[in-house]
Amino acid sequence: MRSLILVASIILGYALLRGWPADWHPIIRVCLAVSALVISFAIWGRAKKPNSQAAKPARPPRFLDYLTVGIAVLLVECLFLIFLSLAPPKSENLALALDESLHPEIYQTNSNLDSDKDSFSGPPGSGGSRVTSNWLFSGPGPRSLNKSDKVIPSNKPELYLFPASKGDASQLLSSDLFLRSFTLATYRAGSWFPKATVPKNLTATNGVITVPSLKTGPSVVYDVSHAASPYGQTIAVTIPDFTSIKLPNLRETAPDTFRLPTSVIEKSNYRYQVTSTLFQFDQLEKNALTPGSTPSPEYLALPSDPALREKIQTLASAFGPPTRDSLLKLRETLRSRYQYSLKIKMSEDDDPLDSFLFKTRIGYCTHFATATTMLTRAMGIPSRIAFGWSGGRYFESPNLFVFRAREAHAWTEIYLKDLGWVIFETTPAGREEGSSSLADSDEASPLAELHDDDDNTSSALLPLLKTASWLSLAAVISLLATLYFRRSSTPDSSQSPSLNILPHPPNYLSAFRRACHAHGQPMPPGRTLRSHLSLIQAPAFTHELLDYHYSVHYGTASANKATEKKLLGSLKAWEKSAPSLPKNPDITEEKEKH
Repeated sequence: MRSLILVASIILGYALLRGWPADWHPIIRVCLAVSALVISFAIWGRAKKPNSQAAKPARPPRFLDYLTVGIAVLLVECLFLIFLSLAPPKSENLALALDESLHPEIYQTNSNLDSDKDSFSGPPGSGGSRVTSNWLFSGPGPRSLNKSDKVIPSNKPELYLFPASKGDASQLLSSDLFLRSFTLATYRAGSWFPKATVPKNLTATNGVITVPSLKTGPSVVYDVSHAASPYGQTIAVTIPDFTSIKLPNLRETAPDTFRLPTSVIEKSNYRYQVTSTLFQFDQLEKNALTPGSTPSPEYLALPSDPALREKIQTLASAFGPPTRDSLLKLRETLRSRYQYSLKIKMSEDDDPLDSFLFKTRIGYCTHFATATTMLTRAMGIPSRIAFGWSGGRYFESPNLFVFRAREAHAWTEIYLKDLGWVIFETTPAGREEGSSSLADSDEASPLAELHDDDDNTSSALLPLLKTASWLSLAAVISLLATLYFRRSSTPDSSQSPSLNILPHPPNYLSAFRRACHAHGQPMPPGRTLRSHLSLIQAPAFTHELLDYHYSVHYGTASANKATEKKLLGSLKAWEKSAPSLPKNPDITEEKEKH
């Protein structure tokens, strides 16, 4: 029963520490988990102790014994540290490779799901996240619209863009700068999901991968640099739309979502050159907007809830047919009548899109982009949501744009005839992520932080693993040395008297053996007290001795000092009443021991 209680409490504690129930405060869950474990161990500790005597060591423990145990524990801890540091990433990479080989048609779209939103902190719009982080590491999995809590943007540099020239930098500064990581197509139950597609490999020709573009406009050349994901997959980041990229190969796992090859990682970082064509929605001529034939039905799909779908269609009809002017009217409506805020509060029972559009009218980039995508779809324009960064801070001296976690962003892209996907931004300009800014002349560039990124697990673990390796080596050497000295200091058992490693017999039993020997009726080794009494003539008090011995050592009775003292007195008197016998050296030695 006590074992079941202990196992149940451990399972309960584990569930509480893993975040169940989800709506409880973490402090409450931790306190309950600790309380359950303490109570269970207290119940376990109250178990009835056995009546048998514990075996005693042949000799008292010495300093070298304690040192050996300590070094052995240190060695085991170091080995566990090395194993737990190296095995999980390798195992995960192996599992991902196996999964990709078994399910190539759905790999990356369904396997890289962000099921545990507490396992990492995502950028605004990642669903309940409290601190922004890296799209590269979180991957193109589902993104849920947050309903409550305050998103706290981080100021940590995550991505670096190096224009090829000052002219390229000027073009980027004069336009709204967006860096796209991945796109999602399907909105369901308050979350965005990637479009299922068959992965496609892009191979370089003369070291460059070229992609045809429907757009015309100025081209910019730049390098992108960022840390590699510690989870084995890193997504390419480019300015939409890129026309060429200097990499040996890419794997398109979803529309405009490209996985980088691991073969080009340098010191746990990526750096690759890209050429992109700059094109803005505002470059469209008046009324020169024609929706393209949808590349997939998902890009026109509306929410499945009939009531919400009807409200979206009614609101979209107020903007008129799908023209440039109607989209400008839509953008102006969202920017003027809706409030941008990182602190939101929506009802848990409401769909977050419904709550944002028709109730609270407060949200951040993911809410604005989701609303824009649904409204443009209702107007008959294929659209999707994209995730990445916008803005950036430009440092003139090193000719460098720095994108921080607080500039992670989501926006809408619409599909137009003869142009393809075009960015259609409706989030208000006063958002945290926004237009590019110029760094002050005396402002230090954070470029060095790229190599000291805390999210870079490999580089962060390197000194730790080196320390653990040296500690393990030292522990092995010390363990061998202590074992050698212990062996040299331990007496040879073959030349020493037999070690008394079993529990000492009770005093009254030793006295009984001496008395029996004194009366010429010695008790041989291995014979029980009951068997010996049945073979000899003994005083009447020995029956009391027999009952006491068996009830204490084989029954449930507790030892009684008064009874044992009385029995010892009777046994000594019986021994003295025996006639004189020649001394037996073995018995004499036994008497001296006891």
